[in-house]
Amino acid sequence: MTVLVAAAVLAVSGATIAAAQDSDTGRPGGQGRTTRATVGKYWGEDIKVGAGQYGLARADCPAGMVSTGGGGAEGGASQNGGDPFVIASYGGPSNWFVGVKNTDSVARDVNAFVVCMTP
Repeated sequence: MTVLVAAAVLAVSGATIAAAQDSDTGRPGGQGRTTRATVGKYWGEDIKVGAGQYGLARADCPAGMVSTGGGGAEGGASQNGGDPFVIASYGGPSNWFVGVKNTDSVARDVNAFVVCMTP
């Protein structure tokens, strides 16, 4: 699959991020402890976009996580040099959407991914 959009900086599954220092104590987490946030990349289901058609792929964060970015990918071989191309890529509080237009002469698979973290 060719990655169409990579809008996520924190796309490494299973990574952790240390919380910012507390402004009063100068210690991480304000309690002398480091708080860790779990970060993960999650793929949505493939959608089939017909020749010359528009499609919208979606990926969702697991419960309790929020989206920080995302993107999409397309699969299959081009039949006429046309490929699905991204016309929109945007997120909600816990999901990511990728809109595409398929310029190929055959149906193509497209999917979205979302990068999520614990708040």
